[in-house]
Amino acid sequence: MNSIKKQSGFSRTKYNDAKMGAYYTDVGHCRSIGRFLQFPEDEEVCCLEPSIGDAKAILAVTGKDKEEKRDIKIFGVEINEETYEDVNRNKEIHICLRADFLNDVIISHASFSFMFMNPPYGTQEDGQRYELAFLKKAVPYLSKGAVAVVVVARYMAEQTAFLSAWCDEFVTEFVYRFREKEYEKFQQVVLIGRKKEKNECSKEEKQRLRDMLSEEEKIPVLPEDYSGERIIVPKSHEINISEFMTRIFHAEEAAKFLIGSPLQEMAQEKVRTSPYIINNLGRPPIIPSEGQMYLLAVSGAGQGLVGNEENGDLHLQRGVSKIATRSEYMQDENGDMKEVVISFPRISFNLIESDGTIQALQ
Repeated sequence: MNSIKKQSGFSRTKYNDAKMGAYYTDVGHCRSIGRFLQFPEDEEVCCLEPSIGDAKAILAVTGKDKEEKRDIKIFGVEINEETYEDVNRNKEIHICLRADFLNDVIISHASFSFMFMNPPYGTQEDGQRYELAFLKKAVPYLSKGAVAVVVVARYMAEQTAFLSAWCDEFVTEFVYRFREKEYEKFQQVVLIGRKKEKNECSKEEKQRLRDMLSEEEKIPVLPEDYSGERIIVPKSHEINISEFMTRIFHAEEAAKFLIGSPLQEMAQEKVRTSPYIINNLGRPPIIPSEGQMYLLAVSGAGQGLVGNEENGDLHLQRGVSKIATRSEYMQDENGDMKEVVISFPRISFNLIESDGTIQALQ
């Protein structure tokens, strides 16, 4: 997705400034990569894109840019606010988080059966490359047998740390370099692999990849078309993704998701002030007795906003009933004095006036 130059770290506004010097994956190459993949028909597949950018890459790889595929659900993460707003309006993207993928997301483990990733290029303040950090961060979110497509620069792919991390987790199905004009820009290669059942690294496989990546002439060029056997992407279900959220709660974003959802009415009931119930009771013919006051209080009558702003008498009223006690000394049949404790309900109405004055009526 992104290529970052002279990027020192994720601090402050992170690499959100100046659009991060982002360079998105070429859409034509993404469509070529998509021809190596076979998504199941009429089966749900959840796809992870940790650095989604403008979303054109993942849409091209999955084929959702050409036709509507409701069963393919794309979950993306984007740190740039402006880019995120554009992606969030795209109906083909299931969910997109505005967050720093390395530090600010909470995602269910072993939940995604497909991942496409072209991570930011550069070095963090701790010296670790972003490409390696993104790969390590994303791996736990993939289910066993999941298909991963990772686009990185060749000089990064052949580094020992990155190659070890890749070989530990994935069986390599294909390795290609981008076609000439695009390859000249960033020397990008694409690794297509399947997540292993067990975390283990084959020395022979690691050496084979290192030998291939060390000399670009040994890396085959990504064909524009492909008619060979495709890699079958396993199914996965959204119901198994219990967590896909940011560590920081964004109230405005939450409100947008609520609008039009089944939760909207429920949320409104929790936050809005209840109407003044006494208005619906009519005018009582007589002043309520103590017992009647108790029934009114426990049933909720007489609480809420009372009055109105126009008359200047708007205030908050709440009736409560508490059990109170009092003690009396009485003489029993033997002439002895004993303390008798009597329990009774005490009704009180608390009034909070518009100027902040609080009054309690009992």
